[in-house]
Amino acid sequence: MLTSKLKSILAQVLFAVNVFVLFLVLAESRVLIPDWLHVFGRMHPLLLHFPIVIILLAVLLVGIPEFLPKKEDSREYGTDLLLLGALTAGFTVIAGLLLSHETGYAKEALFWHKWTGLGIFWGSSLLYYFIDSQKQLVIKVGASFLALIVIVSGHLGASITHGENFITAPIENNEVVMVSLEEAEVFPHLIYPIIENKCLSCHKASKQKGELRMDTPENLLKGGESGPAVEPFDLENSLMAHRINLPEEDEEHMPPEGKPQLTEEERLILEAWISSGAIIDEKVMALPDTSSIYKLAVEKFSTAPKVYEFAAVSDEKIEALNNFYRKIQPLGIESPALSISYFGRANFDPNSLKELSEVKVQTISINLNNMPVKDEDLASLSAFPNLEKLYLNFTDIKGEGLQALMGLENLSLLSLAGNNLTDEAIEPISKLKNVKKLFLWNTGLSKESLEKLIAALPQTTIEIGTEEKSTLLMLNPPVIRFDKAFFKDKLEVKLTHPIGTTSIYYTLDGSEPDSSNFMLYEKPLEIKENITIKARAFAEGWIGSTVSEAEFIRATISPTSFQMLHLPEDRYKGDGKESLFDKKKAIPDVWNLNWLGFLNNPLEVEMEFKEPTDISSMAISLWQNIGSRFFPPKEVEIWTRPDASQNWKLSKTFRPQALEKNSPSFLRQVEIPYSENGIQHLKIVASPVDKLPSWHNSSGQKAYLMVDEIVLN
Repeated sequence: MLTSKLKSILAQVLFAVNVFVLFLVLAESRVLIPDWLHVFGRMHPLLLHFPIVIILLAVLLVGIPEFLPKKEDSREYGTDLLLLGALTAGFTVIAGLLLSHETGYAKEALFWHKWTGLGIFWGSSLLYYFIDSQKQLVIKVGASFLALIVIVSGHLGASITHGENFITAPIENNEVVMVSLEEAEVFPHLIYPIIENKCLSCHKASKQKGELRMDTPENLLKGGESGPAVEPFDLENSLMAHRINLPEEDEEHMPPEGKPQLTEEERLILEAWISSGAIIDEKVMALPDTSSIYKLAVEKFSTAPKVYEFAAVSDEKIEALNNFYRKIQPLGIESPALSISYFGRANFDPNSLKELSEVKVQTISINLNNMPVKDEDLASLSAFPNLEKLYLNFTDIKGEGLQALMGLENLSLLSLAGNNLTDEAIEPISKLKNVKKLFLWNTGLSKESLEKLIAALPQTTIEIGTEEKSTLLMLNPPVIRFDKAFFKDKLEVKLTHPIGTTSIYYTLDGSEPDSSNFMLYEKPLEIKENITIKARAFAEGWIGSTVSEAEFIRATISPTSFQMLHLPEDRYKGDGKESLFDKKKAIPDVWNLNWLGFLNNPLEVEMEFKEPTDISSMAISLWQNIGSRFFPPKEVEIWTRPDASQNWKLSKTFRPQALEKNSPSFLRQVEIPYSENGIQHLKIVASPVDKLPSWHNSSGQKAYLMVDEIVLN
């Protein structure tokens, strides 16, 4: 039982907490939260358990005084617990209000949880202050309402943290749809169930942690504040793959520590999916059976393995036929059946198919996707009597050579997606009566030809993909490959795309490439000046990709030594002073280690050159983002001195043009009009904006100066 003196002190503290909470609520949109307070805000999930237990116990004692043998004891203990519960609820509410300033939470879900939480705090405070002056009926009603709002707020909080209907999910009818291997689709049946169970609690419409939604494939590929979660065909640069492989105790590990973790099988499936191009609109059976995602899917939708009567080929013979552009492997540990895959379009030789005569009986699958196979090359495939699956996606065939496949009685799957087939292809295809699965996505065949083919092959499942849905698929954007974005003399840049038949259009003037404004990429580009490359991928039967963009900046001069006189803010300290001249271009991500953020101090850098140096141009490379309070400098001063023994002399003062309300957010260079010869000691002082304009949501506060490089030429 609390002493009267302690109760008096705690009651005064409770009043002070009420005043502070009221201030936070009224000034929420205008208050600037210091970084250290965000640490306290993130303790909200830890603190909230205390007031819930204490308040519910207090409600029981004051609402039902008969709970203890002596009603007086029940009321007194309950009142003490109510004081402690209200006080702990106050600190929990403060932490929650601070946490709500961080991104990733849906406004509607956060709104109701916030106000029910405030209701608990204010309700428990009012009940404590007036409990002695109220009749038992009023106390019972107040206690019952308080218990109800605790339950409602807890449910809303659990829904934000763990997913909608987290508490009631076990009793809801969540019927799992089971499909066969033949019916299974890659994303809906293989990938999405993993995401739904392990990711959606934090990355959905109502809660977008890191501004990332994963409830649709479009949102998943779009990514969040740190960039795309998935880079098709690029496991190394996919954030999802990176974070699921971090140690569980790492704060960036996903799913977070304490939540259900991915199984080894789930992790392998996600990695294989990304490596295979983050496939969305395809069935599992349309995948090459040599791909890792196909093998994992077969295990997932397990079917009895087929038994073959022919003898196995020795491992030595298989190894002798393998090389850097061709892979031969058994379908299973005990299976004599073989699959063959080709890699590297430039290395393909049609005659290499004839080298496989020693394994022609055992070969049941051949993958020639993206190879420059022509119609006349298909004759070599007639030598494989047991061939069951043939993948000819994105090759150079027109279709007349498909008559060579008529003798393949075991051929059950034929995939011709992405080929520009002529209507003459219909006749040989229509004679492939044993084919059970035929894929003709984006083949350019006319509607009449497809109808004729469907009529000729009534027992065949014909997948025509985009034509069937009357929509087109969008290509992945091209990849811009280079060493460093800042260069001294020249730089080689390559544009690549995983689909070899795709045309890449690009521009060098910052405009977006389209059918009337482009250069066709044919060979690596040699960059010798400041340029912004924008590139898009196009192919017949596809929607053109989104734009890939990269800026390249020529920086020919670097100081022999330099020092930064003021440290950046802890939140954006990058790689220290080394970030200023490391020739690494930062990306628009606050966690990128190339950013130096200045708020309370200017960027002040003293440089020394080994020999007197002529400087013709100068720029500061920075991030402009009005919403995040990232502004160009208010003023830049250039100071020089002949040697270290003399005082600095002001050579130039420059004020960049002030931003307007609708100024775009982007990475940019602030050009400083300065040139001088024979410089040996140079100092740059760039001062952040100390008072945001009246039109800004945080008007009157300071702005950050976000810098990644100083450019001298």
